Amino acid sequence: MASKYQEILTTIVQKIETGELRRGDRLPSIRQLSSEFNCSKDTVQKALSELKYQKYIYPVPKSGYYVFEDSHEEETLPELSLSAYNNIAFEDFRNCMNETLIGRENYLFNYYHQQEGLEELTKSLQTLFLDQAIYSKKENIAVTSGTQQALYILSQMNFPNQKKTILLEQPTYHRMNALVKSQNLPYLTINRGFEGLDFDYLEKLFQQKTIKFFYTIPRLSNPLGLSYSLKEKQTLVDLAHKYDVYIVEDDYMADFDKTSNLSLHYLDTNDRIIYLKSFSTTLFPALRLGSLVLPKKLLKSFLAYKSLIDYDTNLIMQKALSLYIDNGMFAKNKKHLRQIHEQKTAELKKEIPSALLKLPHHLFQDSLVIQLPLKTQLSLLRHRLKTPDFLEKNYIKNCPYQFLQLKKDSNWQDMMKLLKL
Repeated sequence: MASKYQEILTTIVQKIETGELRRGDRLPSIRQLSSEFNCSKDTVQKALSELKYQKYIYPVPKSGYYVFEDSHEEETLPELSLSAYNNIAFEDFRNCMNETLIGRENYLFNYYHQQEGLEELTKSLQTLFLDQAIYSKKENIAVTSGTQQALYILSQMNFPNQKKTILLEQPTYHRMNALVKSQNLPYLTINRGFEGLDFDYLEKLFQQKTIKFFYTIPRLSNPLGLSYSLKEKQTLVDLAHKYDVYIVEDDYMADFDKTSNLSLHYLDTNDRIIYLKSFSTTLFPALRLGSLVLPKKLLKSFLAYKSLIDYDTNLIMQKALSLYIDNGMFAKNKKHLRQIHEQKTAELKKEIPSALLKLPHHLFQDSLVIQLPLKTQLSLLRHRLKTPDFLEKNYIKNCPYQFLQLKKDSNWQDMMKLLKL
């Protein structure tokens, strides 16, 4: 005869696998289960702990246990469309938002005022970063209203090196270009194309110019999808230390990359790297929360500046994100998203003529960025294409019209003729 412990396990698992209990459903309370199975609360708690370990359920403080997913689901993932992924992310995050509002009236009717971020979230982020080989003390983590706010503060505040010039790789994230230009900040640029970064020139800039920080996207850069090699990363970190320059590492695409591709922060032993991570790419754009790992010397000044423009970063969203990370939902949805990315990229690659892919290029899900052949007639491209995207917005000035971004619905054969391939 099965024990009460085993009976509880078997019953709940069967209800989940048959769909009687669905993802996000709340389980009966421990008291109710104790009464239903005629056993002690300790026996119920032991069974629920085992189900939690097996990833069938997850706990929400002061609320109870909820169905997470079938423990075999990850082994038999269905093919997912992008809309299906968004629905999964939305439903999971909505559950976390609902739980945030239960018994937490103090978040709604009181000021919390902790500029570095909600303590529960900074703890969650520390664990998340640890899984990604980003090792940091909780005290060095800060939460902002998106990475754009973080970039603005970094561009305005004084740094210990007392330098003023911001170095931008080109092309780069268009909003960083806009930020520097709109604020009339002193800046310099360095080209970073498919041939790589000129590290001799970079060292010359670090040595001779007053570089406050170098803003770079080390892996899967925007818009060319470039990633530094391990040797290049180490060189960059060493040069930053040698010439008293800080590096702003925007790692917005980290969730699409292999964990074996190490961050600059991992290689930093001299507290020179400012690590930025956003969640809008992995979850949804409306989640305007960003996170940073700051060098100790910058932390106090950063938080003081943040307090002038943002009394409290959205506390409800912070708590919901904390639950979302702690309950394994972030990891689950990241895996689903990467599956979709790989699936869509593979589908797009099949559509593109092989001769076009022989050009230096980056392929990402629904678009192709190519480096144009030297003898390309730009005037002809402008005439034949309705809205050619030469990545002008990704340059702060003087776009070289060296690259072209093509969307999934492009006429590939026509492009072959235009480029004479």
